[in-house]
Amino acid sequence: MTAEMARSLAFGRGRATTSTPQSWLADVDPIGVDDADFASVGGLDEHVFSLKEMIILPLLYPDLLEKFSIKPIRGVLFHGPPGTGKTLVARALAHECSRISGQKVAFFIRKGADCLSKWVGESERQLHLLFEQAHLLRPSVVFFDELDGLAPVRSSKQDQIHSSIVSTLLALMDGLEDRGQVVVIGATNRLDAIDPALRRPGRFDRELLFSLPTLNQRMEIFRIHTRTWVPPLSLALIQEVMEHCDGYSGADIRHLCTEAAFDALREKYPQIYEKPVRFLLDTSALQVSKHNFIRAAQKIKVSSQRNQKVYSKALPKYIEPLYKVIIISLYLFLFKL
Repeated sequence: MTAEMARSLAFGRGRATTSTPQSWLADVDPIGVDDADFASVGGLDEHVFSLKEMIILPLLYPDLLEKFSIKPIRGVLFHGPPGTGKTLVARALAHECSRISGQKVAFFIRKGADCLSKWVGESERQLHLLFEQAHLLRPSVVFFDELDGLAPVRSSKQDQIHSSIVSTLLALMDGLEDRGQVVVIGATNRLDAIDPALRRPGRFDRELLFSLPTLNQRMEIFRIHTRTWVPPLSLALIQEVMEHCDGYSGADIRHLCTEAAFDALREKYPQIYEKPVRFLLDTSALQVSKHNFIRAAQKIKVSSQRNQKVYSKALPKYIEPLYKVIIISLYLFLFKL
């Protein structure tokens, strides 16, 4: 089957029929690339620059790499807390490659458990078919989300099935056969749970840390999510809101904007929640103000704090006389020093 026929099956008519070879019956079809581009990614300028240098530059200027006999980087590992933009950057990369190179870039996305199967050898076959399909539809991007579920650390206590899957993935990414224009991206929030053999040049050449955004990065993300709002939010309001959002990820900021918009809707038109009929609403009269963001922030539980348990609490008032004298005497002693 030629590359044109494969592209027709993947992008035109969907999955292959029963008349196609058995290898095409696997779940290896690429998904459509949305309109997310690097302009919709905020606060990750260094990551975008690094990806452009690693992936987009070889597509546009292959002669520069041939001059120095350099092989382009074909493996990148994203790691960081949830909601910091790892999947968004991968989608934006596929879209930018299609736009800049002028040819369709196939985008394959697989969760960690998507390639696992209860049948012996089926998971390894799925990985082989996935890389064969990606090579046939090149240029392509293979994105493994939650990579720690697919390639955990191999140990003596681990079952043989996971060890075989990790070995297969290592062999496919080992570079024994040139992958050509196939980029493999892995994402995880548990970097220590990934097998160390994957973290070497030739497999995942670079590792990009997606940390929680700073104040300026939060403001940039906030402006991206509210850039279509009418009337636009003032810079003073954006800065004031984001100063109270320390520890928020990009997903949390987007959720904050959604909750604030719903709060303004409930405040302006409460009747739409009372009767199951459609009203004629004047959307131009809807405005999101500071108090809408304050009420929305009170309902949001930040994703970086959801798994944290607090084991401390305020001491009871009735034991205050026991430690108050000691603290005051210690303070006076240190003050004299």
